[in-house]
Amino acid sequence: MKNFKYSAITTGSKKVNGIISASDLKEAKIALKEKNLRPIEIKETKSKLEGKQLFSKKKLRADVVSHFCRQFRIIIASGINSIVGLESMASKSKDKIMAQEINKIINSLKTGGSISQAMLNEDSKFPKLLGAMVATGEATGTLEDVLKSMSTFYEREHKITQKIKNASTYPIVIGITSFVMLFIFTGFIIPQMMESIVETGAKLPFITKMIMGFGIFIKKFWYLIIPFIIFLIYQLKLYVKTPVGRKQKDKLIRKTPLLGIAINAIVSMRFSRALYLFTSTGYPLLQGLDYIKESINNAIAEKAIDIAKEGVIKGESLAENLEKIDYFDPIFLQMISIGEQTGQLESISYQMAEFYEHEAEVYLERLVSMIEPIMIIVVGIIAAILVISVFLPMLSIYDAI
Repeated sequence: MKNFKYSAITTGSKKVNGIISASDLKEAKIALKEKNLRPIEIKETKSKLEGKQLFSKKKLRADVVSHFCRQFRIIIASGINSIVGLESMASKSKDKIMAQEINKIINSLKTGGSISQAMLNEDSKFPKLLGAMVATGEATGTLEDVLKSMSTFYEREHKITQKIKNASTYPIVIGITSFVMLFIFTGFIIPQMMESIVETGAKLPFITKMIMGFGIFIKKFWYLIIPFIIFLIYQLKLYVKTPVGRKQKDKLIRKTPLLGIAINAIVSMRFSRALYLFTSTGYPLLQGLDYIKESINNAIAEKAIDIAKEGVIKGESLAENLEKIDYFDPIFLQMISIGEQTGQLESISYQMAEFYEHEAEVYLERLVSMIEPIMIIVVGIIAAILVISVFLPMLSIYDAI
């Protein structure tokens, strides 16, 4: 599926700009005519990754998107004019990015466009999955129901994201604290103690000399070490934004015990829940796979979806093509296959989403519970090395006496 940027005239003789997804230029023109738009200019847009910096602009958080969907659904259900309601939401929004995006929707509506056109625009920060679902809701008159479903979808996505952050916050805090402690002890406290011990004629063991050398090095070149560490982190972030870096990162995560299983469950949950949304609204599967691909955030699974899409175009099943890339577990693939064969893909995808959400929560909780003792052991080893490096010279003093 390709994206086409267009300029068109509405039935009210107003000029509108936007972006539309279609397989080719001919299909894009037909789609515009179905929307009662007379195209002036249509041209294919480049991929999002082309010509853009690796660090993309800030996106909307899942909880903010969920709150938007919930509020906008209330406005539609109450019968308030959409533009008036959106203007009120924009003025009261505490999130500046969301306020800007709502204003873009308002401008689109005022110029004869639609909500989905603004959301699917190239510079929109709304998830494209949401834009596609809103387009379906607008076309079928079920926008209120769509917003309700999407509010729940992003609320659960935020819940999972927070669990991932909680799992990663603890080791980061402990790591920084350990580094600061190591810097203070090796750079200031231990050298002063060793000076007094050396004056008594005691000899320093190898481990103490090594710790002191490390401390002197850090104390002398800290102004170079800290920027170097920041530079390395920055370069690592740049690398994992590249296609090769993303793939390597996801491969490494997959091989990591427990974490790999948890992330696999999260990806399967995202796929299943998005698939349910599209099948329940009758959205075309081929176009839906493009938006599912954007929502799962995993390079290996994205490759599997690309292959699956090619197979679906040829008339093959979704499950057998997803299986060509070894990522999704056999249960997931089997359930997709059963859903396709029985025509119950909507019901089965919903049940799978619930199952994998529970699995993801279980494994993330296990991961958090395992991280704490692991970090305690690591800190204990560091503390033990420091204590040994101090007490060995002190014991040599007693031996000399």
